[in-house]
Amino acid sequence: MTTAEQGEILDRAGDERPARYFIDAEQAEKRRRSLPVMIASRQCYMCQQAVDEEELASADAKELIDRIVDHCSSADDFLLDDTPLKEAIFRVLLSKSNEPMGATEISADISERLANATNQRDTRPEVIEKLLQHSENYCIARLQEDEGE
Repeated sequence: MTTAEQGEILDRAGDERPARYFIDAEQAEKRRRSLPVMIASRQCYMCQQAVDEEELASADAKELIDRIVDHCSSADDFLLDDTPLKEAIFRVLLSKSNEPMGATEISADISERLANATNQRDTRPEVIEKLLQHSENYCIARLQEDEGE
């Protein structure tokens, strides 16, 4: 059975379980990146206008993600046609409450959101998987098998 037939990307070890990814707060801290700032900058225009810059550094990342899930992810300006794929991946993870997702799920979400885009891009799971494996700047990490299972 091929990877496409399985509908999921096999991890490098040949394990039948697909790799899943999430935005890792520990990785953000190690890289000295402010996760609240990263998240708040992905909010819709209206919500960004309401952000108090001084309070942002100590803001709760979970509350910011909840705001994106509840409101921003459905706003017209959340994921634009010309959004780079790594950025789109980050935004999809935020819009799904940062629950670990596989490349196939992320690919389907991006493809659906950008179905009418004039700038069509390759959003196949194989492409998304490669981007996920190299998304350190976005603090995206692979869920280890013993985590959350």
